[in-house]
Amino acid sequence: GDQLNDPSDKPPCRGCSSYLMEPYIKCAECGPPPFFLCLQCFTRGFEYKKHQSDHTYEIMTSDFPVLDPSWTAQEEMALLEAVMDCGFGNWQDVANQMCTKTKEECEKHYMKHFINNPLFASTLLNLKQAEEAKTADTAIPFHCKCLPILIRDTSLILGPCFSSR
Repeated sequence: GDQLNDPSDKPPCRGCSSYLMEPYIKCAECGPPPFFLCLQCFTRGFEYKKHQSDHTYEIMTSDFPVLDPSWTAQEEMALLEAVMDCGFGNWQDVANQMCTKTKEECEKHYMKHFINNPLFASTLLNLKQAEEAKTADTAIPFHCKCLPILIRDTSLILGPCFSSR
């Protein structure tokens, strides 16, 4: 399963109470507690109490590159998790657990970014531990990337896949 996008660890959408799946919207003006909306409620202009549809907002997603344009933050975390689960050097099992990368891609990426950059690896492991501890008000930068955006046309971000659902 996709643990990084597990909907049960996020508060529900304030509009329809459904589980939030990335990408979703966080109002930059409301809260605390944070005011989250699914894309459907957001695009319908949902308003509630003090929340207005013209408030500034952030798009919450972990589907963005951190170290390498061909690897998302979600895949970076999955790689570290797979190496911890399967053991260093066990690249076939790591790749099997990752699903999205070959064993060669996993090994090359890990050696380049984590063995030659141990400081970054320890930072990511600390983030993972903080995420697992579910610390109340700790922002996990690799869990969701806040992308300020000035337009409401989500089709520009999501492409045709979203509009056809």
